[in-house]
Amino acid sequence: MQERTSEQPLRWGIAGAGAIACRFCQDVNGHASGSRVVAIAARDQGRAQAFADEQGLPHAHGSYQALAADPLVEAVYVAVIHPEHAALIERMLLAGKHVLVEKPAVTRVADWDRLVRLAAERGLLLMEAMKVMCFPAMRALLGRLSALPAPDRLKAAFGSVQTRDGKLFDPALDGGAAWDVGVYPLWLYAALCHQLGLAAGEPEVTLSRREGEVDEAARFAFAGPLKAELLASIVADLDKSAWLSGPGWALELVGKWWNPQQIVWLGGDPLPAWPHDIALPVAGGGMQHEADHFAACVRAGITDSPWVPQALTRQVLGWVERGLLPAKR
Repeated sequence: MQERTSEQPLRWGIAGAGAIACRFCQDVNGHASGSRVVAIAARDQGRAQAFADEQGLPHAHGSYQALAADPLVEAVYVAVIHPEHAALIERMLLAGKHVLVEKPAVTRVADWDRLVRLAAERGLLLMEAMKVMCFPAMRALLGRLSALPAPDRLKAAFGSVQTRDGKLFDPALDGGAAWDVGVYPLWLYAALCHQLGLAAGEPEVTLSRREGEVDEAARFAFAGPLKAELLASIVADLDKSAWLSGPGWALELVGKWWNPQQIVWLGGDPLPAWPHDIALPVAGGGMQHEADHFAACVRAGITDSPWVPQALTRQVLGWVERGLLPAKR
């Protein structure tokens, strides 16, 4: 691998040439300050080259092994379908690459535990690409949270109508609402509990699922000190705002809360801890913030992100994996 200085951007390769890979590349190369995508890999050289030509990348690889062997690449963004994540993460870690993996990181807690150990043994950073945790507005909210009166309720959802001929409706590919979009509100809940030092407990899970098919909708209800109703769907459009509230007060994460840019005070008298609403717009799709946070962690030599910790990934994976079990029996 080439030598680098702390002033140089982290050099990224992308595994997978789909739509999410394209958005990551455009956000990073158009807006990031500490990161630069330099390589793309796909199973087909022609597809990789077309992506590289379109995005202006200097290197295109027709296999993931070639990406793993590229000495220019320091970190890999894994953007293939999620049933293929675990094997590809392992390949990149064994090749000495730091890894940012699209959500859900994997679909089995045992796989995540094994990969976290491998990354630690090799001194590499492994992080799930839960971009919401890296948006400036979310960082500002979490920074103010401890100074607010204790919240006791969260309501958040993520749902839209998806075409039935896609991978989301294929049980063999771990499709379904919980894995595709349910991880987002679960992550929000886990992060809030973590920030407040609250025990999250286990959710009551309700699935809309026919035998032998994926879950079209999922509801995760938590009854702990921070109660929560978290919804996910791939067959219905759900509310795009999220609400956090406590006795006499409420906050709204406005619009697409998973791309948080505005958080407003809704109820109760303004508090010194909330001197003004949060309005922190982002350029592009905002994925540059997770890439730059990842790069900062690499520069600092740490192998677990303080913003997207591996333990919270594990917690969310466990909730989904266990929640889906009754429907599999």
